[in-house]
Amino acid sequence: MIVAGSGLPQMVELLLNAGADVLILEPRMGATALHKAAQSGNRETIKRLLDNGAFVDQQSPVLGNTALMDAVLHKQEDGVRTLLSYGAKTSIRNHWDQTALDLAENDGPDSIARLIRDKVSANEAKVLRSDLVLAAKAGDLGEVKRLLAAGVDVNQRMPITGTHEDDYTPVGIAAREGHAEIVALLRDAGADVRQVVGLMKGTPFHEAAYFGHADVINVLSQTGSETAEQPDVDAQGPYNGLTALHDAAWHGHLDAVRSLVKAGARLDLLGHAGLTPRALALQYGYNEIASLLVERNEST
Repeated sequence: MIVAGSGLPQMVELLLNAGADVLILEPRMGATALHKAAQSGNRETIKRLLDNGAFVDQQSPVLGNTALMDAVLHKQEDGVRTLLSYGAKTSIRNHWDQTALDLAENDGPDSIARLIRDKVSANEAKVLRSDLVLAAKAGDLGEVKRLLAAGVDVNQRMPITGTHEDDYTPVGIAAREGHAEIVALLRDAGADVRQVVGLMKGTPFHEAAYFGHADVINVLSQTGSETAEQPDVDAQGPYNGLTALHDAAWHGHLDAVRSLVKAGARLDLLGHAGLTPRALALQYGYNEIASLLVERNEST
């Protein structure tokens, strides 16, 4: 933190190579080394920390500031530019309900505010270019077919801008919205159904299970084309360790549970809270789901 705040990238590199923890927090305010680097504004220091696993949007617990906010407050234009180039969000609010743009407009200089406004505009343009994701979300089968015929990337991703669609692919968002026919179309067009989607980094199975779309689960369970890879029905989310079957049981989606059991989902996997899907169903009072999972277990 000392060398990051002093803007000494070579020293930062030496310490990281020696095993320094890029994610450690200082104990009084909860700032990271990246916050300190943002205050210094040194481009190479910021880049080294981010390239070694620092979270670009981590907020300090006392103030709620991101590194971008600190760079704005310390009037470090190079730091702001570098953080924006690494995808720092402009929509996050600190504990005073201020965004980085609010801070820039309140205390200048205008060149920094202009940088942030330009980034907001660029993000809005990126969203509009994610046309296949938007068509899949809307359930517009005709538009999806038209875009695929026009050669649009079937695995395009929505940019991370602070919306519910952040980092979704067309097949991921179609699974979330329950558009089974579009999921099948995208899969057969070569969509990678094994890719994780969204900020939770779940699979299309997770998306369908969480919202109870049994018909989507059935589509994902099918082989599709001979070259299509089968999605992992038992993938566990990195945030909570839950599988798609956990998600369906958690929210009481009986038909989705049935579809996942039919697809061969494991019943014994534990989430990070140490619970199986059946234990989750019991915890939330979904006794029919719990009974189904017991019957399945006894028959195998």
